[in-house]
Amino acid sequence: MKRRVDLNLSQQCRVWRWVGPVLFPALAIIFPVGSVIAQTPPVIQTGFVAVKPVVGTGLGLMVFGRVQFENGDDVLQTTVWAPSVVTITALVASSDSSVGRDTGIAIANPTNFAAEITLTLRNDQGNVVASRTIVLSALHQVSRFVSELFGVNATGLLSIISTAPIALVGIQFDGASFSAVPTVGPPGEIALLLPRFATGGGWSTEVVIANATGLAQIIDVDFFDQNGIIVATKRNVNLPPAGVIRVNR
Repeated sequence: MKRRVDLNLSQQCRVWRWVGPVLFPALAIIFPVGSVIAQTPPVIQTGFVAVKPVVGTGLGLMVFGRVQFENGDDVLQTTVWAPSVVTITALVASSDSSVGRDTGIAIANPTNFAAEITLTLRNDQGNVVASRTIVLSALHQVSRFVSELFGVNATGLLSIISTAPIALVGIQFDGASFSAVPTVGPPGEIALLLPRFATGGGWSTEVVIANATGLAQIIDVDFFDQNGIIVATKRNVNLPPAGVIRVNR
C-alpha cells in the first residue's frame, strides 16, 4: 500500500526554488522531496489554472487543487483553495532558518496588464521589517519563499498591494510539515483562479470543481505555464446541479 509522509523542509525549499510554486482558480504548489535534491531536477511543468464560466455566472462554484508527489510507495499531498482575485490582501508569514521554517507564496496575474506588486513584511508588533516591489507581467505566475523575497527571519503580517488584480496562495513549511495559509479576501467573491499547478517528475495536480447551485453550468478549464501560454485545456465542461468534476494535469 502507498503511505503518506511529511516532507523535510530544508529539502523542500531547494526544490521549490528550482521549479517555482499555484496556485486560483488558478493554483498549484510544489512540495520538494529529498531524493530529488541529490539528483538533476526532473522536468516539472508549473503554472496556474483558470476556470471560465461559459454558461452560468460562476456563482456557487467551488474550486480547489490537490497537488501530489509520488516517490515509490511514498505519497505527498496537500490541498489549496482557489482564492479571490484581489488588489489588496495579507497573510501571516513566518521565516526562521534556524528551525527550518519558511512561508512560500505563489502569485498569478490573470489580467492583460502588468501588475506592480508591493510586499511589506511586519513583525508581531506591527513594525515594518522589510518591503519590496516586484513586477509580474500579464498572464504570468511566480513562486517565492519569504526568505528569498526579503532575506530576513521574521514572523508577522505580510501585506500585498497590487496595481492589477492578482490571485495568491501561501504555504507554511515548519519542520517536517506544511499547511495552507489563509489570506484576506473580499467575502462572497467568485474565486476561479488557482495560482499554481505542478506536473511531471512525479508531480500531478487534480483540480476539483463543484457546482453547489440548482442550475447547470458550463465551464472552460485552462492550464497556463508561468509565461501565460496555454499548455492544456478542457472546453465546455458540463457541471450539472450539485455535480462535481475532476480535471487532472
